[in-house]
Order: sequence, then structure tokens, then C-alpha cells
Amino acid sequence: MASPPLLLLWTADPKVVRSVESVAGEQGLVTRGMGSGEPADPPAVVVVDLDAPGALDALVDLRDRWPEALVAGHLGLPDRDRWLAAERAGCDLVANRGALAAALRKRLAAGAPRRGRRVPLFALADAAGRLGCVHREAPGTVATLSEGELERGVVTCPRHGSQFDVATGERLRGPADTDIPTYPTIEDGGQLYLLVAD
Repeated sequence: MASPPLLLLWTADPKVVRSVESVAGEQGLVTRGMGSGEPADPPAVVVVDLDAPGALDALVDLRDRWPEALVAGHLGLPDRDRWLAAERAGCDLVANRGALAAALRKRLAAGAPRRGRRVPLFALADAAGRLGCVHREAPGTVATLSEGELERGVVTCPRHGSQFDVATGERLRGPADTDIPTYPTIEDGGQLYLLVAD
């Protein structure tokens, strides 16, 4: 008989622990604290105190160890920069400590967590007039497509003149000899994210 899915608590905040344990009970999850050693099975959910020292480094480690887990983080006070930094480090869900249980309940009710990493792009309120988004995040990038001209769904590299279909990534004209990857976007809480497979 399989053991119930695990919700791992990387937080000692009593209010958060109580409210998350309640959500875990509703969802058929067993809760366990990080201090009780490495779990035998990967956790389904990990809850992280983003106010704890070293939390962002811990997020990267948690995401590496358990890429399939839903990682939820909480902050004591709203802080947009720390919120976005937590999402970039691997949090699937960030909420203020008092709102975490409701946000976690909603996310778990929506079904299986996403696979891969969410990269925040911009708030939907800032999206007026944007028909597409070209973004590349790599050290030593040869050409920056986000600075290229976009015309009828085709982006032109500003340095080399290669052209790509922004919807499919297909190379339409060289000198580039390969297609470029494309990634889906998702909307969550008024923010647009790029979904990148790890």
C-alpha cells in the first residue's frame, strides 16, 4: 500500500504551520518538518518561509532535489522584489503568510502542479499593446532577439539578420542554421509567466 503524499514544511511559523496542516488534511497529505531528516519519498508539496535566512538558496536546492514538487513560499510583509526573486529561484506559489493557506488550497484544487520553472515576465496590467514577447537568458548570447524588429509574427535578429517565426521558433532565414525554442506562457494572479522546462 502506497503512503499518502507528503507536504514538507520548511517553516516554523506557527500560524502558517497550523493553516497549512489544515489544508494538508483536506487534501489527504501528510505533513512533516524539515528537521525530521530527508524523506524516503519525494514530497508533493514544500512550504518555505521566505523570511528565513538563506531561503532563496534553499529554494534552488529544493527545486533541484524535487523538481516535481509544488513549492509554495510565504512572506511576512508584501515585497514585490522578494516575491519575484522567490519565483525566479523556484517558487511556484508565493503568498503573504496570512493568505498562504487559501492560495495553496486553490492551487491544489486546480490539479497537478506545473513541470519546470516559471519566469516572471510582467504584470498583465502592463501588457497593453504587447503582441508577443521575445526573451533569451543565457550567458554569452551571440544575438539578442528581444531587440530585433517584429513584423507579422517574424522577429529579425538585429545583429545577423536571421529571421524566426515567434509562434513556432522555426528559422525562416539564415545565417542561423537552427530553429529556436519557444515556451508557453501562463497567467497567475495578474502576472504573466514564461514556463521553462528544467
